[in-house]
Amino acid sequence: MSANPAQGQPRKPDAPRRVRHGIKFRRKEGLQGLPWFAKAFVDAIESRAALGARVMGMEYALSGQAASFSLDTGIVDALVQGRAPRPYVVKLSLPHLSKEQWVDVVQAMAREALFAAKLLVGEMPEGIEEPFAACGVNLLPKAPAELKVECNCGEKLPCKHAVAVSCLLAERLEVDPLALFALRGLPGTTLLERLQEARTVQTTGVSQSHQSPQLPSQKAQLPPLEACLDDFWRPGRKLADFERLPAQEHVPHALLRRLGASPLGGKFPLVGLLASVHDSLRSKAIELRERAEGHDA
Repeated sequence: MSANPAQGQPRKPDAPRRVRHGIKFRRKEGLQGLPWFAKAFVDAIESRAALGARVMGMEYALSGQAASFSLDTGIVDALVQGRAPRPYVVKLSLPHLSKEQWVDVVQAMAREALFAAKLLVGEMPEGIEEPFAACGVNLLPKAPAELKVECNCGEKLPCKHAVAVSCLLAERLEVDPLALFALRGLPGTTLLERLQEARTVQTTGVSQSHQSPQLPSQKAQLPPLEACLDDFWRPGRKLADFERLPAQEHVPHALLRRLGASPLGGKFPLVGLLASVHDSLRSKAIELRERAEGHDA
């Protein structure tokens, strides 16, 4: 029996080298019951893989042969340990949508409130492919070959290492559906922020959602300070005078829009959560003011 000096674990002949703290596929149901959008990636790989590669790929996934796994914008990178001393490099990728295509898709999604509502709570809407199809593109692989597979093992692709990675990808998408959009080139949090902005534009108008703050005119001529010494410290208009002034036009989430996307990560975008909090506080404040005015009357 041979041993792996680097890891100190014995292995059977022709068996892959064991990976300490490897990334395992942990679903008790296996591939059964996967969400439709996650299963699409497993099907795109397994439909082209040989039976042996499918069986061994699942065994690799269950035993934790993946030394690393990452889903970045447009690509899945993984290291899968086989019988060779070094792990194999596996990559899965989809073609990116262009900036113009994403603009069209976001505008199409913004017409239905359901998309933003579902995605904000981490759920994938059933009809999510409809706005993509309306723009002449697709979110999921339209054909198995659209999901590009790379592995340096030298075996026929898709190999068992790619099958193992597809299982891990499906499990990842099940718990983090927003990661699906990154495979088409746009991080999920960025999509939510753009979708929320587009919804605001469509419901309240461009003038409100993108209104720039009015700066004081530089042409206004103010009297010199010496001429104001007699009246400088005297009280000006009373607060009651300001209360009777007409309300300024409301600019929804103007400060949040000026600050832009938050650098903090997380399941939900911070900007969207703060906007919801601001809306709730504003509604409550208006309610309390109207109630107080009713008592005064």
